[in-house]
Amino acid sequence: MRLIVENRFALFGLVALALAALFGIAVAVRPVTAELGVTGPGTARPSHTLRVCPAPHDEDADSSVAAFAPRVSRDDTGGLWAVPVPPAAEDTDGAGGAAGRDGSDAQSTSTGTSGAPDPDMLLGEELTEPGSVWGVDTSGAAEPTAVHARGSLASGLESAQITVASDGVTEVRCAEPSVSTWFALPGGGDSEGVRLERITVHLANPETSRATASLDIHTSGGPSYSLDSRGISLLPGQSTELDITELAQSIGGIGVQVRTSTGRVAASLLAEHVEGHTDWVPPTAAPAREHVIPGVPGGGGRRHLVVTAPGEEPARVRVHVIGPDGGSGQAGEGAGEGGEDDAVAAEGTPDDPLELRVPPAASARVSLDAALAGRAGAVVVESDVPVVAGVAAESTGDDPDEILETAYTAAVPPLSFPLDTTAVLPDSPEGTTTRLVLTAPEGDVRLMATPVGADGTQGDAVRTEIAAGTTAVFGGDGEGWTAPEGTDPADGYTVRLDLLEGSGPLYAARILTDGDGLSALPVRPAPVEVALPVVRDTMVGLVP
Repeated sequence: MRLIVENRFALFGLVALALAALFGIAVAVRPVTAELGVTGPGTARPSHTLRVCPAPHDEDADSSVAAFAPRVSRDDTGGLWAVPVPPAAEDTDGAGGAAGRDGSDAQSTSTGTSGAPDPDMLLGEELTEPGSVWGVDTSGAAEPTAVHARGSLASGLESAQITVASDGVTEVRCAEPSVSTWFALPGGGDSEGVRLERITVHLANPETSRATASLDIHTSGGPSYSLDSRGISLLPGQSTELDITELAQSIGGIGVQVRTSTGRVAASLLAEHVEGHTDWVPPTAAPAREHVIPGVPGGGGRRHLVVTAPGEEPARVRVHVIGPDGGSGQAGEGAGEGGEDDAVAAEGTPDDPLELRVPPAASARVSLDAALAGRAGAVVVESDVPVVAGVAAESTGDDPDEILETAYTAAVPPLSFPLDTTAVLPDSPEGTTTRLVLTAPEGDVRLMATPVGADGTQGDAVRTEIAAGTTAVFGGDGEGWTAPEGTDPADGYTVRLDLLEGSGPLYAARILTDGDGLSALPVRPAPVEVALPVVRDTMVGLVP
């Protein structure tokens, strides 16, 4: 022992020997998996979730928020309720918020994701069991609606707000609070493209901690910002709106990122058009080298793809469409028109894609008219650097120059195995027609659609198949599913979508119509289980 104490090298050797022994024991008892050092990932059902729908854009229209969480087991219980998110008061003290930096005077109508509902603030009634449609009338509401869910009602939950006006229909998915949200759409100053009169970003902080948000706007000429778009402070349970029309005067497209430095916010974007109609622009996927944008509706009118390269390097983008027959076979006419000078004419097929060059920290637009040729389809975007992308589709009547409506769609993850196999269309209001635009880019797909009434009554399930590499339209008047027997048309109903065993990935979007009104909403998976993080063997616990 004396030798060990006096000889530092011997002491070091003993320590190394002990560490080696401990590490050897850890290796011996580690879980045996296919990949050395990686445990099998587990799954868990979400226990809390929070969504926010913005205030309806038309106070005189019929608006409603609907939510649905499927029943997984007989004993499922939980809670689902909604409260308003009031606007932030005027900043009178220069502290960047309604009540100064301490938040002492904040109107906290939020219960966060773990509290209990305040009976005095409830909108509608609280739902305690899954499998039934929850809804609340938001007609005339001047504030966003925060939808809270806990227990079994938090797993597989989907919620959306539909507004039916005399001149159109709009649908917006209730947004999850996030630290980063992206949108892509044509610019406000593009007279040759979609003509926008006003662009408004809606922000809400439904949580119990303060949030600070900033907007990054990438135009065809580069970044655009102002003091008003930086450091937007929202106390718990507050909301605000920001008009970015002047910042979005781009001859091509714009990419808008809402990001937070503290807290999280739920973000939505409203586009008001010169022709008089209004549409919500769905958020698109974060920057990536590949995107699939489903749900481009068929029919007359122009189709515009907007791509933003938010990084410091230019992007070389390749674009092709997936239609009913997989490709278009059409010449790429129109590429290079109206701010599209960076587009290279092509057929828009996998073998002959359109090519688009996007400057760094900027946006560009390309026409998909010839590639889609009036057919419904999906758009595949591939780039050498991460980009964001979205599509705007105009709807025309007998006069091809008369724009009746505009619909927006965006990149979303697909329905796929093993966990993301379920999706939900929260509501199908009376007088509207639903069509699904379904794209199977890789393998054959079989999908089951099950209508569910407001009281949980299930209608007849209907199956459809989509061949690999094609797009199919499913549903509509006299086709697809029907409302469950006994359903009051005024109550509407939901539709549950289930990917059947053996299917490849499926990209989907709902096209909602009401007369000339048109709305597109990309369908996101609503998993009842989510994967837990993978645990790896590490020496961190042994050697700091």
